[in-house]
Amino acid sequence: MGIGRRFGAGLVPAALVVAASAAASVAAPVAEPLSAQAPLTSIGLGYPVAPVDGRAAALGGSGTGLLGGSFTVGNPADLLLHEEPGFSVSLSREAVSVESDGRSLDSGRGRFTTIRALVPYNGWAFSLAFGGEFDQDWSNILRDTLRLHDGAVPFEESREHDGGISAVDLSVARRIGPIGVGITAQRLTGSLRQSFFRSFDDPVGGAPALVDIGGARELSWRAWRFKAGGSVRLADRVVVGGALGQGGTLYGTAAGSDRPDAEFDLPASVELGGSIRVTGELLVTAGAGRAWWSAVEPFGEATGSEFNSHDVEWLGGGLEYGAMSLLGGRLPLRIGARRTGLPFSRGAEALTERAFSGGFGWEFQEGLAVLDIAFEAGTREGVADLGLAESFQRMTLSFSLRQR
Repeated sequence: MGIGRRFGAGLVPAALVVAASAAASVAAPVAEPLSAQAPLTSIGLGYPVAPVDGRAAALGGSGTGLLGGSFTVGNPADLLLHEEPGFSVSLSREAVSVESDGRSLDSGRGRFTTIRALVPYNGWAFSLAFGGEFDQDWSNILRDTLRLHDGAVPFEESREHDGGISAVDLSVARRIGPIGVGITAQRLTGSLRQSFFRSFDDPVGGAPALVDIGGARELSWRAWRFKAGGSVRLADRVVVGGALGQGGTLYGTAAGSDRPDAEFDLPASVELGGSIRVTGELLVTAGAGRAWWSAVEPFGEATGSEFNSHDVEWLGGGLEYGAMSLLGGRLPLRIGARRTGLPFSRGAEALTERAFSGGFGWEFQEGLAVLDIAFEAGTREGVADLGLAESFQRMTLSFSLRQR
């Protein structure tokens, strides 16, 4: 699929490289990790963020071909499932528990998953959106001892990556009878700040006193990516759709540089999905997709750690029951499940994320304002190769407005 990578030197702080080399040559590691964020954000380009809204998240992440419409950034033809202009903001909060060597390290993070405005008009639909792509935030603090020939020097070391990659999405769709077609242009943008600091304690024995060291570098990301999609709608009962995406080249440029220091040819992708209204109040939906990441080769300079890349597949689905109400507003209930492959790992085997989901929506003023909440609980499988066990709980909240 024409996926690859090229990179230049100088993305990791020089102090980090020097310190790591010194530690590897003369230190006897007795490292004691003090705190850490989820390790998956430190592998490859980071942890992939699904640009879904609360409704799709509760239905197993299946936002393609969802009757009634979704503000998920996916198939551009799905814009035609909205009958009124709308605006939506979605954000999620995740709690992660990582177990290693009998110790449990807990962390959490929040992010915007989608922000979208759309306008249907006379058989057309237009949209401007923001969607998450990769979360690159992680931090680690450890305590170790640097052993020299004439003594030892205890130290505490902290490493932190702060940043991510997002997409600005411009989409247009056109209805031709029961068929809808759409195209998308996405501008990927973001930044990553890498920092390192090592603080030395008082020396032991005859070892000399060492000066604290540290450093930081910043990297900016940019790329173009395009997608085309289609859908078929049969009355108000069935919708089936799909989209094909062609990745462009992702450029990473260090601060102060006038040319890219790293380049990644993003993969092609395909996604399919649909929904069926079994009864007036029961909706069944399912979706699947694949992205060809496997040709991205391992490297270490742009992200600070070597990795292996894998083709990834995802599959999800759910049920929505809409007969409930609360305080005069419709209250659809949702359950779902999904299985998602992750593109990057440090071992030979791919990592897999499995989750069960549930949630509800609350419609005000006959749907002019809608609150959607999703809850997910799952595990990330394959991290045992790293000596880790990881579980997570996530809440996604969306608020949308429609105009009539």
